Amino acid sequence: MLATPGVLLVFVLALGGLLAGCGSSGEEGNTNVPTSPEAAGNVAVRVSGTEGIAFSGTYGTIEGSLQTVDDTIKAEPTDYQVEIQKGVSDGVTAGFQKTQPGEGALKVEILADDKAVVESRTLVEFGAVNVDWFPQIGPPQVLPPEDEQFVPGDEETTSKGSP
Repeated sequence: MLATPGVLLVFVLALGGLLAGCGSSGEEGNTNVPTSPEAAGNVAVRVSGTEGIAFSGTYGTIEGSLQTVDDTIKAEPTDYQVEIQKGVSDGVTAGFQKTQPGEGALKVEILADDKAVVESRTLVEFGAVNVDWFPQIGPPQVLPPEDEQFVPGDEETTSKGSP
């Protein structure tokens, strides 16, 4: 009986040591990223990858108009500024595709205040990438208990065992 807690303690300590070595370093886990496009001072879509790859696509806000791009990947990443309307709970979207055959990478990121919020890349011939950033919202305010169910159109919850 006493050996079981001791074995459990040794297992927990060993697991903790293994997990401590799995921690991230550097830029991962950055908590300074704005929670929504409206909270950011500057929002941009960045396109990068293998120099010379031709691509086309669109970017912009969900509520606004999308901008169209036909371009070639340069030696340095290209940033396309996104205008965010204040007072509008809006998201940012971008979709790009390689338009010529051949090997190479196409990477698209959404940046908020020069920090990557979301990114996607493809190495596939004629591959496409899509990235979206929507404002973060919390969980619902109140969830019914597990033993109760919600009936649409009814303001009260009814117990599963009720007639």
